[in-house]
Amino acid sequence: MKRACTAIVALLLAGIACDSTVPSASAPPQTVEAIPIQAQRFSAHLELVGQLEAQESVRIRSEIDGVIEDVAFVEGQRIAEGDVLFTLRAAEQRASLRAANAQRELAADVYERTRALSKVNVSAAAELKRARAGVDAAEANVELAQIDLDRTQIRAPFDGVTGARLVSPGDRVDPDIDLVQIDAVDALRLRFSLPESAVGVARTGLVVAAEVAAYPDERFEGEVYFVSPSLERDTRRLPLKARVLNPDGRLRPGMFARVQLEIDREEQALLVPDSAVGHDAAGSFVWRVSAEQRAERAAVELGGRQDGLVVVRSGIRAGDVIVTSPTPYLFPGSALRVRAPGGAVISNAGTP
Repeated sequence: MKRACTAIVALLLAGIACDSTVPSASAPPQTVEAIPIQAQRFSAHLELVGQLEAQESVRIRSEIDGVIEDVAFVEGQRIAEGDVLFTLRAAEQRASLRAANAQRELAADVYERTRALSKVNVSAAAELKRARAGVDAAEANVELAQIDLDRTQIRAPFDGVTGARLVSPGDRVDPDIDLVQIDAVDALRLRFSLPESAVGVARTGLVVAAEVAAYPDERFEGEVYFVSPSLERDTRRLPLKARVLNPDGRLRPGMFARVQLEIDREEQALLVPDSAVGHDAAGSFVWRVSAEQRAERAAVELGGRQDGLVVVRSGIRAGDVIVTSPTPYLFPGSALRVRAPGGAVISNAGTP
């Protein structure tokens, strides 16, 4: 009876051994797809929407009341900072300036005579002081008159392009009347926003690419220069602004733009397909093909993801051949029959 029990136990143990799910190293090769890994440029981005605006935009108005005498530009003209746009009638201001100059000359003459008399003790020191004050007041009046005359020439505050002219020669204007709008368009402001979940990636210096309907096959690059310190209360989004160069003037303020915001970039990144990466209690890993066509498990540290690819920051190196379609039956040392994705079998896929 004891011998019979011992035989039964032996048979059960043998059955368990034969039923093991761990394949033997001498098992037939498993066919897997694999690719060699090469360092390449990696760029991760978010897809957003935004709007183009003039970098600077202003509606020109006169600082004083007056009548338009001359218009020195045409609509849609490129102008430079300081260019004269409008001239007001200035006869009154020129007369005031001549009168102020005359008063200054008279005050200067009184001062010189008083100073000469003070040297021979004929004029008191108080009189000399009053004469000096008269000269200072006269010079101040000349400056004020010159300012009033200068205000009759209305100039461009920055480089830009003029819009539609809103007044004509002979029109009476005042500081409440718009004369023309000027937009600075050599560089445009791209305004967009991030959802609350992406706030952590926001920073100045990020690269953006804008696409507009007018030029569907072109991308206009720029750089983020402003990140709002707070989210918009109603939308829970974070406003950002980027500067986009526009030297040829093809982009127009008001255009809707599809925005790609680059949130990560590596010039020499190791990229593997998402499907190649496994995860278990020990962490993330990939299967590497050895020179002997055997499976090697490589623990990896992962980085950013984009378009089905993931950056591997450590654990593999350029030239390694990585299994892109691992099976549940791979284990370290498994014999492999390697083929390119969708292609023929590779007889020598491993790297020495």
